[in-house]
Amino acid sequence: MSVPDPRKDPRFRRYRGGAYGVYILLTTLFSVWILWNVGRSVAAMTPERPPAAAQLLTFRECLDGAQALWAELESEREKLVRVSPARNVDRQWMGFRTAWLERLRQRESMCGLDSRDRESLRVVFRRLEGVQDLYTIHAVQYAGEVGGAVDALHAAFATARKSPGAGRLP
Repeated sequence: MSVPDPRKDPRFRRYRGGAYGVYILLTTLFSVWILWNVGRSVAAMTPERPPAAAQLLTFRECLDGAQALWAELESEREKLVRVSPARNVDRQWMGFRTAWLERLRQRESMCGLDSRDRESLRVVFRRLEGVQDLYTIHAVQYAGEVGGAVDALHAAFATARKSPGAGRLP
């Protein structure tokens, strides 16, 4: 039999058990609270897929709609580098992303992507959503990793322009 730890007085065994119980309870409650809030946040940022529309669009209309969504997504991505301060890129992108996803879901419901004859169209919409996910990652990384450096560079330019040696710039 092993020798009991002399630091653990047997008279306080009940209190140690109670302290461990309270610790586990509070840790569990905190973890559940975090998971609940993350789940709510993800649900708020990801619109549900509406049921298929009664009147479906033609294949060409669906393809043109996907192309328009792509053009809008690409245009917004190009604007990311012009946002000032650059640390706010992710917030601006998330607002755009939610509205864009709602339009994507609406277009998907009007296109009947579950049909076998629209397999290639379904691939286009899945890839479009995949690219949007990658752009979201890019926006968050840009804001967190590069944004501070870009903001500091802009501040350095502004300071240098105020120098008398810079002359008058257009």
